Amino acid sequence: MRARHALVAAAAALLTLTGCTQTVDGTAAKAGSGSTPRNNDSERQYPNLLKECEVLTEDILAETVGADPLDIQSTFVGAVCRWQAANPAGLVDITRFWFELGSLDNERQTAEELGYQIENRSIAGITSFVMRPEDPNGACGVASDAAGVVGWWVNPQAPGIDACGMAVKLMELTLATRA
Repeated sequence: MRARHALVAAAAALLTLTGCTQTVDGTAAKAGSGSTPRNNDSERQYPNLLKECEVLTEDILAETVGADPLDIQSTFVGAVCRWQAANPAGLVDITRFWFELGSLDNERQTAEELGYQIENRSIAGITSFVMRPEDPNGACGVASDAAGVVGWWVNPQAPGIDACGMAVKLMELTLATRA
């Protein structure tokens, strides 16, 4: 009986190993060792690629959310830009997004699907809206129709902060920088 259990266990192990493996044609190569030249000069070719996060300085961001400019740090740079600032009432998360192929209608539809309260606004003469989720700390965002869609979210980690006022101010400052 033991021999039979051992044989069944060995067969199961063999099936597991062969079922999860496959052979791939080719030769392993170290990254960058092929004949295709590496793109090590992308920053030189595309100097503004990640500058969307620098549309407003960290000093301005901190001042707008009531934080000391020494108490703000960038936490993510990519499709969205994120910061965290220490306001005397608590930490505040700040998020900026810009989708040059996005649309204000798409952002509104998403906000509606998420059940946010929406208030239409004109900010610096640009069609915009303010959105408020059901958040006990008063998170608030604003989106504007500017070269695609641009938006700001202010998410306090404690109640008692005017997140909508801050998000609208950030958008006013952003739209004031347009050419």
